[in-house]
Amino acid sequence: MISDSPIIMGGAVRRPAPAPASASMSPLKNGNGKDAKADDNKPAGGTYKGKEHNWALQASARINQDGIWQHVLTVGIIYLTYWINQQPATGQLYDSLTAKYGTFNINLWGTWIVSSAVYWIIGLIFMAFDMNDTLHATVARFKIQPDRRITWQEYRQVLRCVLKNQIFVNLPLIYLVARFSPLDTSSNLPGWWKTFGVYFGCMFCEEAGFYSVHRLVHHPKLYARVHKMHHQFTAPVAFASTYCTMAEQVFSNIGPIAIGIVLMRPHWSLMILFFCSLEIGTLTTHSDYNIPGLYDALVHDWHHYAFTENFGPTGLLDDILGTNKQFKVWLSELRRRDNEGWRRSAREALAEATQ
Repeated sequence: MISDSPIIMGGAVRRPAPAPASASMSPLKNGNGKDAKADDNKPAGGTYKGKEHNWALQASARINQDGIWQHVLTVGIIYLTYWINQQPATGQLYDSLTAKYGTFNINLWGTWIVSSAVYWIIGLIFMAFDMNDTLHATVARFKIQPDRRITWQEYRQVLRCVLKNQIFVNLPLIYLVARFSPLDTSSNLPGWWKTFGVYFGCMFCEEAGFYSVHRLVHHPKLYARVHKMHHQFTAPVAFASTYCTMAEQVFSNIGPIAIGIVLMRPHWSLMILFFCSLEIGTLTTHSDYNIPGLYDALVHDWHHYAFTENFGPTGLLDDILGTNKQFKVWLSELRRRDNEGWRRSAREALAEATQ
């Protein structure tokens, strides 16, 4: 898919630098993972016996996977929603909007406009870091896979698909929920425990639903027709999160979210909280940047790289069902090499200081 044609940016012609095959955004040849790219050169003196992967080699690209970094944004979004809903002016605003537009229009057009706007704003920010050399240099150390830049032609192809799915899939599904199961838009705003419970209740439905459907569409009988398009990018970009067939958008991307919303029946403000947080999450995890403070992108990026592991959005069911073994092995090996390198550097520094 990636070509070596020049990219026009700001009037200058730039040719993408060549990169190892493992980093390319080449089309997937099959869905069984056997064609996942790897460098078979083994490190001299190392104890690792598996395949070498040109993936997350920079320690800076793995900071977000450890500690509390990956949870900062989730906690912030939940608390911000709770805080906004506790303000007296917020209740007055909801009563005013409901009286003026009605519950149905808020559930339909309010949901579609807000969610689409959040998706495009965040996606365009990531796109700027992909396409602008100066911006890209500021986040290059967080790039998970070796750098190979997507072309404008490919971005146009992705954006057309994103827009198609938002208009012909998202909007009709939002209409069905607004028509048959509209959410409360009154000033009866939820407190802390309701906000917290709805978020993680919906997250459980999303984890279970997405994991199940995602594993199903990797079955050989469904893969080529439903899911292969999404795996066109082995080193994805943010907007590629909804670069998929309409069937996949319905049953894998939106279906599990809608089930959680319908079962929990939260206030409309909590539905928007959850939907937009998932959009930020999927854009981040498809961006190929693992930036501290954003969602951990390593889990799903490995799925695009290796094809056969990390089917869930959070990794919880992958941990329980053992569908992330090679992912964990490779991360452990990278950490071992980090520690070995730090010890070697410390010994060399001590030797130089004592000479």
